[in-house]
Amino acid sequence: MLDFNQVKEKISSLLSDANRKFRQYTPESFSKEKKFINAIVCSLALITMADKKAETQEVLTSIDLIKEIDEITELEMTQEALELYEYHIETLSKALESPTKWVMAEAKILMEVAKIKVYSEYPPMIEALLNYVANSDGNLDPLETEMKDKIMKAIT
Repeated sequence: MLDFNQVKEKISSLLSDANRKFRQYTPESFSKEKKFINAIVCSLALITMADKKAETQEVLTSIDLIKEIDEITELEMTQEALELYEYHIETLSKALESPTKWVMAEAKILMEVAKIKVYSEYPPMIEALLNYVANSDGNLDPLETEMKDKIMKAIT
């Protein structure tokens, strides 16, 4: 006999996962502001996981930044941005089991970040955010510096 509550829970879970996966890609029709928001969130996830672990202080700093960035709040995208950040952190965490999976996940996210390359006003802002998050735990790891360089190369 079917338990409809379990079925509803499973459907809800699958729809939630599908919705989060769908939002990870930036449609070309997105406004430049939405592309910028996507690039910020992707960059924050990459710098958080650069040293192959999600440190509490870096996660908290990234979440606080997402909540405070004017472009995100003005477009009422705070919740979506937080969900996208969480999705990318989860994706990168799962990719740690294999160097190949890590490179693939990193490359996909960097491709999303690169979509703002045409907007020259954004790279300095993203660089400042990356520096802030990377230094938030009081330790600038060489892997964080390397990741920041990869992100900056993708957007400049």
